Amino acid sequence: MQRRHRTLPELKASESAQAISFTDPSLACKLTAMGVLPGAIIEMVRKSPFGDAFYIKVDGIRLALRSEEAQTILLTD
Repeated sequence: MQRRHRTLPELKASESAQAISFTDPSLACKLTAMGVLPGAIIEMVRKSPFGDAFYIKVDGIRLALRSEEAQTILLTD
């Protein structure tokens, strides 16, 4: 049986999870440059009203991500 991992948009406000990997190699380069690294703890600060942007905290750094970027981040269950 294949294990399914959550993605960033599935987190609720104030919920945290550890980043495992990325599904899109081209966006992975951009996200790692921003400080979103595999093994980092990501906390969902809040979501935009229509769900097209996410405000997160990664190791004390606050970032805003578009939905396309957030969906590529795989998290632990």
